[in-house]
Amino acid sequence: MKHIILISLVIFLSYFSLRAQENNSELKKEVYVVKPYKPTISDAYKINSLPKIIDTVKIIPTFKYYLITKPLDISYNPKAIKPAKMVGEPLKKLYNSYTKVAIGNKAMPFIEVYLNNKRSKKFSIGTYLKHFSSFSKVNLLNNKKGDAAFSDNEILFYGKKFFENSVIKSNIGFNRNVMHYYGYNTFVDSTLLKDDIKQKYFDFQINARYYSTYTDSLHVNYDFGLNYNYFLDDFSNSENSICFNGKINKYFEKEMVGLDFAYNYYDKSQSIDSVSNKVFYMSPWLGLFSDKWRVSAGINVYSDKHGESSNTYYYPKGNLEYDIINHYIIPYAGIDGRREVNNYRTVVNENPFILPALNVKNTDYKMILLIGIKGNFSSSIFYNFQVKHSIVGDMPFYVNNFSQTDSMGNMFGVVYDDIEITKYFGELSFNPSDELGFALKANYYRYAMNEESKPWHKPELIVNFFTRYDMRNAIILKSDIFIKGKRYALVNNTAKELDAVLDINLGLEYRYTKVLSGFLQLNNILSSDNYMWNYYPTYGFNVMAGITYSF
Repeated sequence: MKHIILISLVIFLSYFSLRAQENNSELKKEVYVVKPYKPTISDAYKINSLPKIIDTVKIIPTFKYYLITKPLDISYNPKAIKPAKMVGEPLKKLYNSYTKVAIGNKAMPFIEVYLNNKRSKKFSIGTYLKHFSSFSKVNLLNNKKGDAAFSDNEILFYGKKFFENSVIKSNIGFNRNVMHYYGYNTFVDSTLLKDDIKQKYFDFQINARYYSTYTDSLHVNYDFGLNYNYFLDDFSNSENSICFNGKINKYFEKEMVGLDFAYNYYDKSQSIDSVSNKVFYMSPWLGLFSDKWRVSAGINVYSDKHGESSNTYYYPKGNLEYDIINHYIIPYAGIDGRREVNNYRTVVNENPFILPALNVKNTDYKMILLIGIKGNFSSSIFYNFQVKHSIVGDMPFYVNNFSQTDSMGNMFGVVYDDIEITKYFGELSFNPSDELGFALKANYYRYAMNEESKPWHKPELIVNFFTRYDMRNAIILKSDIFIKGKRYALVNNTAKELDAVLDINLGLEYRYTKVLSGFLQLNNILSSDNYMWNYYPTYGFNVMAGITYSF
């Protein structure tokens, strides 16, 4: 209360002093005000220290755990995942048939037909028919004409059955070919009647084959074949032939072993040969392989039994090649030998103008040595060059058959000689694009004769050149050039030189649709007098035009 009274008294006096000061402006005084005392109390702080008990004895507890296992039954059925598939190009549409029909200026009708089932994983079956003929004559020497009419006919039925790891295929068919011995020595005052020089060949065949398709090294691969042929000419000369052949091989990690074999039986009519001919062949071999080189070695064994006469022949067999620079340079070498059967059917296929019932000895290729190099200059250029030297016994050569009663020489007989042949071979192909391609092959021969003065009717040079251009798969241009070098024929114990053969052909095809097209073929555009055999010229310039159709 004292403080309150004192403070009130001070304020009261100060008020009146200010009022008096205002009333008297000349009165000036200084006043000092002292603030009254204000008591304060400091904050309180809590003591945080807690009592502690210090125990010098430590006890570590021990625990034991017992786990009882129990399988957890979780039922989960995963959803099947579809196998991945490679997405490729769609399969091209197949057609059941292909037909080709044409006609030429030399009275040349031509027809070719293929009939086949469509794509199947189980089997393939079809048939093939062909007819090609001509009724024209050719120009001989001395302005004479030769009746060169011919007719080639073929019918073939074929089939194939697919199994999981093997295939069976078979075919049955026959050929009927008609020709004439129209080439003769025109300096002889005589003529040939068409019916007198007519010859027909009939060939019936049945073939069967059974082979494996394994692609791994765990299985033995095999390939067996059985072939039957019945061959007959227009003079009742006939030949039956049966051939059984097979191949067995097994591939290991880096090597392959195999065995090739064949048995051939030839039964001929008495007019051809009075005894049969049996030839057995066997060839065991071993091959070694790597990424860079290939080596194979074996032996060829032939047993040739002709009637009561029997001989066995042994030939070394081997091949070696080494890839030096990734398929660009591949040198190779080889050695071989074989017994070649010259039955009536094979001789006619080589020279249809032979004497009827001509019997030809088998040829003995005693040794064949070769060396070469092949590879690719680029992805579009392939090459192959080779030199081959052969030592041959009983090599047949066809010569015009002249006799005291027949001096026309329109049929061919055979003479034999033991010779050596050196062949130089070259091959080059160039495909700059899918639309354009070129191919060239050349063979040059050198003969070393023993008894005969010349290799009768054997050319020293054979060249083939082929080119093809596809213009947008609509227009296709083709051209081929065939060259056959000079040859010699034996006429009256004298070597007669035959001119070289130059044959240039051009072809044009226009594909109107995928199933219909037309074509034009120009043959021997230089109209050269090409003699494939002595006295036998071929047709001159001729044209063929036709269409092809698929359905």
